[in-house]
Amino acid sequence: MAEGDPVEFYVERVANMSHANGVFRITFAQQAEGDAIRPMVRLLIPANQLSPILQGISNAARDIGEQVQARMGTPAAGQADQAAAAEAPAKARPKK
Repeated sequence: MAEGDPVEFYVERVANMSHANGVFRITFAQQAEGDAIRPMVRLLIPANQLSPILQGISNAARDIGEQVQARMGTPAAGQADQAAAAEAPAKARPKK
Protein backbone atom coordinates (compact mmCIF):
# COMPACT_ATOMS: atom_id res chain seq x y z
CA MET A 1 0.00 0.00 0.00
CA ALA A 2 1.40 3.40 -0.95
CA GLU A 3 1.97 6.07 1.66
CA GLY A 4 -1.16 8.14 2.13
CA ASP A 5 -3.53 5.36 1.04
CA PRO A 6 -6.26 4.56 3.56
CA VAL A 7 -6.02 1.43 5.68
CA GLU A 8 -8.28 -1.33 4.34
CA PHE A 9 -10.17 -3.98 6.29
CA TYR A 10 -12.19 -6.85 4.85
CA VAL A 11 -15.49 -7.08 6.77
CA GLU A 12 -18.57 -9.20 6.31
CA ARG A 13 -21.03 -7.91 8.86
CA VAL A 14 -21.89 -5.34 11.50
CA ALA A 15 -21.08 -6.94 14.85
CA ASN A 16 -22.32 -4.12 17.07
CA MET A 17 -23.64 -0.58 16.89
CA SER A 18 -24.04 1.85 19.78
CA HIS A 19 -24.53 5.55 20.41
CA ALA A 20 -23.11 7.59 23.28
CA ASN A 21 -22.08 11.22 23.73
CA GLY A 22 -23.14 12.18 20.20
CA VAL A 23 -21.06 9.50 18.49
CA PHE A 24 -22.18 6.30 16.75
CA ARG A 25 -19.77 3.40 17.19
CA ILE A 26 -20.11 0.69 14.55
CA THR A 27 -18.02 -2.46 14.95
CA PHE A 28 -17.47 -4.42 11.74
CA ALA A 29 -16.45 -8.08 11.83
CA GLN A 30 -15.49 -11.13 9.80
CA GLN A 31 -17.10 -14.54 10.01
CA ALA A 32 -14.81 -16.85 11.99
CA GLU A 33 -15.09 -20.61 12.44
CA GLY A 34 -18.59 -21.87 13.10
CA ASP A 35 -20.95 -19.16 14.29
CA ALA A 36 -18.18 -17.04 15.80
CA ILE A 37 -17.37 -13.59 14.51
CA ARG A 38 -14.08 -11.72 14.77
CA PRO A 39 -14.30 -7.94 15.29
CA MET A 40 -12.03 -6.17 12.78
CA VAL A 41 -12.52 -2.42 13.05
CA ARG A 42 -14.70 0.14 14.84
CA LEU A 43 -15.95 3.14 12.91
CA LEU A 44 -16.76 6.30 14.92
CA ILE A 45 -19.24 8.65 13.27
CA PRO A 46 -20.56 11.92 14.73
CA ALA A 47 -24.35 11.57 15.11
CA ASN A 48 -25.02 14.61 12.91
CA GLN A 49 -23.07 12.95 10.05
CA LEU A 50 -24.66 9.48 10.20
CA SER A 51 -27.60 10.28 7.92
CA PRO A 52 -25.54 11.89 5.11
CA ILE A 53 -23.00 9.06 5.26
CA LEU A 54 -25.70 6.37 5.05
CA GLN A 55 -27.44 8.26 2.23
CA GLY A 56 -24.14 8.46 0.36
CA ILE A 57 -23.56 4.72 0.76
CA SER A 58 -27.12 3.99 -0.36
CA ASN A 59 -26.81 6.21 -3.44
CA ALA A 60 -23.46 4.67 -4.38
CA ALA A 61 -24.85 1.13 -3.98
CA ARG A 62 -27.87 2.00 -6.16
CA ASP A 63 -25.64 3.54 -8.85
CA ILE A 64 -23.32 0.54 -8.85
CA GLY A 65 -26.31 -1.82 -9.06
CA GLU A 66 -27.68 0.09 -12.04
CA GLN A 67 -24.29 -0.04 -13.76
CA VAL A 68 -24.05 -3.79 -13.20
CA GLN A 69 -27.59 -4.30 -14.52
CA ALA A 70 -26.80 -2.16 -17.59
CA ARG A 71 -23.74 -4.28 -18.34
CA MET A 72 -25.81 -7.44 -18.01
CA GLY A 73 -28.52 -6.03 -20.27
CA THR A 74 -31.34 -6.41 -17.74
CA PRO A 75 -33.15 -3.43 -16.21
CA ALA A 76 -32.80 -2.74 -12.49
CA ALA A 77 -35.97 -3.10 -10.39
CA GLY A 78 -36.91 0.60 -10.60
CA GLN A 79 -36.22 0.72 -14.33
CA ALA A 80 -38.32 -2.41 -14.93
CA ASP A 81 -41.28 -0.81 -13.12
CA GLN A 82 -40.93 2.37 -15.19
CA ALA A 83 -40.71 0.40 -18.44
CA ALA A 84 -43.82 -1.62 -17.56
CA ALA A 85 -45.75 1.55 -16.70
CA ALA A 86 -44.76 3.15 -20.02
CA GLU A 87 -45.96 0.12 -21.97
CA ALA A 88 -49.31 -0.17 -20.17
CA PRO A 89 -52.20 1.58 -21.94
CA ALA A 90 -53.47 4.72 -20.24
CA LYS A 91 -56.83 4.29 -18.55
CA ALA A 92 -59.65 6.26 -20.07
CA ARG A 93 -60.93 9.04 -17.86
CA PRO A 94 -64.64 8.96 -17.11
CA LYS A 95 -66.66 11.72 -18.79
CA LYS A 96 -68.39 14.25 -16.53
